[in-house]
Amino acid sequence: MKKTFHLVLLFISFLFFSCGEDDGYVYPSVKLEFLTAESGSDGFLNYLVTDSGERLEVSEDLSETQIDANSSVRIVSNYEELDETEEGAKQVKVYALLKAVSPQPSPASDFADGVKTDPADVLSIWLGRDYLNMTLSIKMQNGKHLFHFVENKVETDETTGCQTVYLTLYHDAGDDLEAFTRRAYLSVPLSKYTENNTRETIVYFSVNTYDGEVKQYFFDYTPTSN
Repeated sequence: MKKTFHLVLLFISFLFFSCGEDDGYVYPSVKLEFLTAESGSDGFLNYLVTDSGERLEVSEDLSETQIDANSSVRIVSNYEELDETEEGAKQVKVYALLKAVSPQPSPASDFADGVKTDPADVLSIWLGRDYLNMTLSIKMQNGKHLFHFVENKVETDETTGCQTVYLTLYHDAGDDLEAFTRRAYLSVPLSKYTENNTRETIVYFSVNTYDGEVKQYFFDYTPTSN
């Protein structure tokens, strides 16, 4: 079985406290977004790439995150945009981040113990830069929840060359109790479906929900040019 990625379910939040009501403190404008983080030769984060393609230089990372050297990872982050450098580069300060669950979709045959489709509720889902991003609401207590993306079927139109991809959320809640809710952040890589062409791909994504329904989401994915 291929490695199933798990997520420590955390709700990213950042609170600013001041010493008094009249101390003149100005609260910085902090964003919470899905991003692609890139590291340098030391593994520390050098750049954040937004889903609109903007490249942001990391001036300070309070999370002190390290990943593999000269690599990239999908994250959700609280960050603040700073003034541009003299060279015109836009800089950011990272306050907190969480690695998003972002494995390549795998066919059902790769899951030796079968495909688990324990429920989850979709709070939001949208296309980003070569990713399908989503925020889920998970009912849990203290167990480990496992996530992946199942590639059910890929169809290619012989006339147009366009593909239709059918995906399902893999969620294994184990024996965890449904005591309270937490948010999970997932980001499906889609670029492999358009590696050999620049035509759009139709994506269907299915999720089993807590009300007993299977909800399916439909997207037209057009790959980026770079």
